[in-house]
Parts: sequence; C-alpha cells; structure tokens
Amino acid sequence: MSQEEPQFRDLTDEELRSMFLAAASGNTADANHFFGSFKYVHDLFNGNHSAALNQGLSLLTKCRSIDENAYARIHKGTAYYWLGTAAFLVHDYQTATFFYDAAVSEDLRAGNDPVNNSTPALRFIQIEGEQPHQAARPLVMATQARIEEIIDNYNKRPGRPTNVPDFHILQLRERFLRLAVSQGYEGWRSLATVLISFVLEWDYRSALLDLRVGQGTAEPFFIHLFKGCVLFESLLKANPKDPPPRGRSTLIGILQYLHKHLGLPHDIKIGETDFTTILQELNHADNSIPTAVRFAGKIRNTVGHDLGWVVQFDKTQYHLLFQMVAVSCLHSIACLY
Repeated sequence: MSQEEPQFRDLTDEELRSMFLAAASGNTADANHFFGSFKYVHDLFNGNHSAALNQGLSLLTKCRSIDENAYARIHKGTAYYWLGTAAFLVHDYQTATFFYDAAVSEDLRAGNDPVNNSTPALRFIQIEGEQPHQAARPLVMATQARIEEIIDNYNKRPGRPTNVPDFHILQLRERFLRLAVSQGYEGWRSLATVLISFVLEWDYRSALLDLRVGQGTAEPFFIHLFKGCVLFESLLKANPKDPPPRGRSTLIGILQYLHKHLGLPHDIKIGETDFTTILQELNHADNSIPTAVRFAGKIRNTVGHDLGWVVQFDKTQYHLLFQMVAVSCLHSIACLY
C-alpha cells in the first residue's frame, strides 16, 4: 500500500465526506474497499489493537455524522468485522460479539447465507473454526476449543435424561447458533452472543485472580457468573420444545415446569443463600448435571439480589462455578432445542 493511500495520510473532513458518499452510492465491494483503507486496519494487523478499536469507532462515528441515510445504506460488514477482531484481542468479548453480530446483519442484508454463501462473520457466530478464508480464524479456533472443552465436560457428567445422547458442536450450530441468525429467531441473537462471550470471558477473568493479593472487589467474577446464570434462565424461557407458560416467570417455577425434560427433581433447591455458603458447598458437590443446575440456580438467586458479598475466590472455585453454569446452559440446549 503506497504512502498516498488514506491508510497512511490524514484526510480533511471534505475528503472523507467525498470518499464516504461515493462508497455509499456504490456496491458492496466499494464499501469494503472504503472501510478497509484506513489506519485502524493497519494498526490491527500490526498489533496495536487498542488503537485499531478506538480509531475504527471514530471512523464510523464520523461517517454517521456526515449522512445518516448514507450510513444506513452502505455495507459496513468489513468495518464491523475488524472492530470485532480488535475488541476480541483487547479482551472486550461483549464488544467483540456485538460487532461480529453487526457484521452478520450487514452480510445477511447483502444476501449472504450461513450455509450456502457464508462469510467470516457468520463463521465466527457459528463457531466454525475448521473453515478456511477467515482473517480471524485463529480467534474462532480458540473459541471453538473452549466450547468443545465445555461440551466434553458436559458429556462426562451423569444425570442426563436417557433420551438425550452425547452433545456435539455440530448440534450446537444446527439447533441453536444457525437458527439464531435466521429469520424468525431474532430473539435468539443475543442468547447466541452471550453464550460466546460468557465462555470467552472465563480465561481472562480467571487470570485476574492470580494478580490480586488480598481481598477487594469481586465484581468481575460476580457479574460474569451472573451473566451465565441469566443466559441459562433465558434459554429455558426461549426453548422451542415446551416454552413455559406466562405464569412460570421465576427460575424455580420454570425448572419445576421443565423438570422432566431436563431430568431434574421437581423440588430442586435453588433458593437464595449467601455466597460464602455456595463456596463452602463446593467442597461436597458431586459432578452430576442436577448439581450443576442447582449451583447455577443458587448463584443466580444470590448474586441477583446482592453484590456485596465479602468473599475471596481461588481459581479452582471459580473454574468449578463457571463449569457448572456453562454446563447448565448446554443442558438446556441439548434437552430443549
């Protein structure tokens, strides 16, 4: 790329306006070329991920301020994909999945299809790390490895209903992730991205535990676990097999309604307790799926009402709780989707 291209020189406001409006009046290739021609892409590929994210956001903000109608019209998939990648690399996984999903919306609007005419963004949301032609393929492969690790943990646990076989990532894609990007399943889009970001966040959050000495805030860990618990509850509510009636609005009511599908006791104990007790109970917890669901319910009802618990996690405890919540989410999909 030469020194004359906008990647390596500043643009005046009028130059940016002219280039943007010309690209917005063109086709998808024109838009891709425009959004791929700025310094944030250069920074992304040269390891300056934070600068890439900030500059990319600034570029989109400027383009939107030039002409909102043109901004709505132009294909923004390339910019969204690079921003999702930059956010992933600075460990902001919620922002990463937000922008990858935004790129999916642009790709679907352009006529792409998750099966017959896929794109890198669709590959990410469907966790297709084995597929080539993805600039962010190493990130998708890392995501897939983490998901498959949890699936393996789920399959090894006793307590599944006899009619529920081992679960595999192919079923996760076909029965949940692919539908989440299909017409008529718009309510599943957030559930899909939450599942991905929840799984990705564990490694990063866990690493923080090794760096802090002494007690202090547990906010990152409470919010992370609670996010997974709310995802579990949301998956139960949105399930296509036997959606709970409106009167079953609490988690315990929903679990009681679905207990046969899930292979759970009707009187599963998930009442609010204190977080210290939850950590103490880990010492005697078995490895069954009903126990994982019980802990997910207790975390949801405890952290959902109070974040002021004075606790100090260790890495093993945090990992066990994360696995229990993640397994509960997979169990809802395996049994009900």
